This record gives sequence, C-alpha cells and structure tokens, in this order.
Amino acid sequence: MAVDRVKIAGYEIQIRHDTTPDRLARLASWIDKLVREKKEKFGNISVARCALLVALDLADKLDEQRGLFEEEVAEKVRRLVRGIDEVI
Repeated sequence: MAVDRVKIAGYEIQIRHDTTPDRLARLASWIDKLVREKKEKFGNISVARCALLVALDLADKLDEQRGLFEEEVAEKVRRLVRGIDEVI
C-alpha cells in the first residue's frame, strides 16, 4: 500500500492508497475542482461544508448509476431466461 500527499481545497492531505499516484492525483484534482465550484456557488461557507456537499452529490450520482446498472443487469437476465425458455 502506497502513501502519497495530495492537495484539496488548500489542504495537503497524506493518503494511504492502493492505486497509482497519477490516478490519486487525478481524483484529488477532480475533488478539488468540485469543492472550489461549491465554494464559488455558495459563497461564505466552510471548506468542510463544501466537501460534505460534494460527497452528497457524488453519492447521489453513484446511487443513480447503481440503480441504472441493476436495471440493465435485470433486463439482460430476463432476455437470457426468455432465450433459454425458447430453446427448451
């Protein structure tokens, strides 16, 4: 497990991770951008609050994608079952 430092919203953070340093830097840069956008949008709120808003936004998107994925898998299973039923 590697340990690297990244900077998010002006804070340097040491992170233990199982990915490449380039990927970690890319993810940190993305989160930094999202936090800065929230800070600009809402003005005088804390970085911690911005980070929580970003976390909620990302959780919402992840949950939505998970639901879409589950629907897609269920539809493929239904098609496979229909195909098997036709063969039997």
